[in-house]
Amino acid sequence: MIVTASEDIELFRKAGKLAGQVLEAVCNMVEPGVTTWELDVFAEKMIRDAGAIPTFKGYRGFPCTVCASVNEEVVHGIPNKNKKLKAGDVISLDLGVTFRRATNGKNEDFIGDTAVTVAVGEINPRLAKLLEDTKQSLYAGIRAATAGATLDDLAGPIEDIATNNSYGIVREYGGHGIGYKYHEEPFILNYRTGSKERLKPGMVIAIEPMFNLGGDKVKVKSDKWTVVTQDYKASAHFEHSLLIMENGEPEILTRRPSEKI
Repeated sequence: MIVTASEDIELFRKAGKLAGQVLEAVCNMVEPGVTTWELDVFAEKMIRDAGAIPTFKGYRGFPCTVCASVNEEVVHGIPNKNKKLKAGDVISLDLGVTFRRATNGKNEDFIGDTAVTVAVGEINPRLAKLLEDTKQSLYAGIRAATAGATLDDLAGPIEDIATNNSYGIVREYGGHGIGYKYHEEPFILNYRTGSKERLKPGMVIAIEPMFNLGGDKVKVKSDKWTVVTQDYKASAHFEHSLLIMENGEPEILTRRPSEKI
């Protein structure tokens, strides 16, 4: 999808900005004893109070606003009233924000999608390094996401960080086009595949590396949503939505207010 209308670009910026604000506010709540359900309730209220819609809630039947994935859970963890965070945990928080516009009787959605993995209290140095390296791989992918670059150009720096640090790369899930629909083409993997598909000005995409302390392989739990590592070793997940601008450079739409890049 290519976005050209200036008013549409501004709505994507608005959705991305709110997504970043909500995610930062939720991250600030993370501490031992907090339940993933409390995080979800807070996020939904903040999104709706801003006049927006929680993108994930109801999407393909997902029941909540936030994907809250703890430790070996990679993505799509379902918030739970009984799931309390403990010191030493890590939690991936993934959320989407939608602003909806009615045009000629048809709804048009403008979406921002973002994720971060944070520590719960003190964590061990190996886990802390996993989080930092996964975050830096996201930024490396963003720097490579310029007009004319191929999907392999984008994936290569992400893959290299994982390989150089002996992390597993989640291969079944990845980034995607985003915009008027939550998931659009292209599917953006976090490793080289030989793809020569090129980025173009006006594209809105989400980049989301997922690294594991163990192997690559993952599986879906019996709840039909939560993805976990097969070896039950910890995972980290970071994501930003970005716009490929007319000058060819990527603009991060979902940057958090205090985020340093």
